Amino acid sequence: MVSEVASQSVPRPREPPLPDELLDEMVPNRCYVVADLVVEFEDEYDPSRGTVRNRLEYLVEDGDVERRKHENGAVTYRRIE
Repeated sequence: MVSEVASQSVPRPREPPLPDELLDEMVPNRCYVVADLVVEFEDEYDPSRGTVRNRLEYLVEDGDVERRKHENGAVTYRRIE
C-alpha cells in the first residue's frame, strides 16, 4: 500500500509541446485560441487540444499568459509582455 502512495506522487513527464515552447511561439499581446497553437505544433508534435489547453492554463497560473472568456463562450489567451 505504501508503494502505491509513493508512485502516485511521482510527476509524469510532460508530452510536448512544453509550456516554454508555447510561450516562445506566442507573439506578445496577440490573442490566441487553442486551435491556433495546435496548428503551430501539428507538424512537429501533433498535440491534442487538451494538451495545448493544459499548457496554456499552466502559463496562466504562472502569470505569463492572460486568459479571457468571452460572452460567446470563446476563450482566448494572450502572452503578457
